[in-house]
Amino acid sequence: MKRALALALAAAALSACDLLSGNFRLTGTVELSAGLRARAPKQNAMLFVIAENAGGVPVAMQRIVNPDFPAPFEMGPAELLVPAVSSRAPLTVRAMMNTRGDVGAPHPGDIVGAAPGTFSPGAEGISVILDHVR
Repeated sequence: MKRALALALAAAALSACDLLSGNFRLTGTVELSAGLRARAPKQNAMLFVIAENAGGVPVAMQRIVNPDFPAPFEMGPAELLVPAVSSRAPLTVRAMMNTRGDVGAPHPGDIVGAAPGTFSPGAEGISVILDHVR
């Protein structure tokens, strides 16, 4: 009885927080600016698309190996880095491309860019433009 009550209270608390994970989704494309096409790696390139919360903490990430541009991306529950995200949480979406194959702070020579504005989980048609080199 106590366990059932605890589970019911936990479920109510989670629904009040409006958390989701099973239906998380962000979709869009990553473009490479015309001025940087010559600087883009031709092989062994890794493109990382990262969704971050308002505090700058990554909540989801997708890795695309040797991308062709425009590179479509789709982040779902499998790309979540945290167990739950509020469906009302504003997210920023950025991308970076390198030949090291790791994500983190951009290194000199990495090509980076971000989508303008913020998005809620479920947003579609997000456009990220890789437009500068670190």
